[in-house]
Amino acid sequence: MPPRLFNTVPAGETPPEFVAAELDRRLSLGFDFDFKDERGVHHFGTTPGDMTRWMQEVTPLAQAAMNMGEPDRLIGIKTNTGLVEVKASEWWLVLDAAAAWRQPLYAAYFALKAMDPIPADYATNSAYWP
Repeated sequence: MPPRLFNTVPAGETPPEFVAAELDRRLSLGFDFDFKDERGVHHFGTTPGDMTRWMQEVTPLAQAAMNMGEPDRLIGIKTNTGLVEVKASEWWLVLDAAAAWRQPLYAAYFALKAMDPIPADYATNSAYWP
């Protein structure tokens, strides 16, 4: 389906791509991860640029360290909170926390897209989102 222009949306209808944009906005907000030690809680950014750096830089380095039997190898990263070092083995806990935060957002998005019609207050009504 070609993209819709704002002036082509029939009154009372919410295009699915508007809901996708709201999902993307929410996915970009980031999440908190508690290291449960002196590093405390860090807010991890999840913009598209953040996610690219996670997948192209940190995750392969953590995997290589794990594959070489070095789960305690330190990896320096920058969160939205500040600089911090994570062990290669800890990085998998961060990724698991990210998935636990992201999956309910995707579930809400899928549920909204399946509604007919999609509610006009899909973006502002907290009943639709975790």
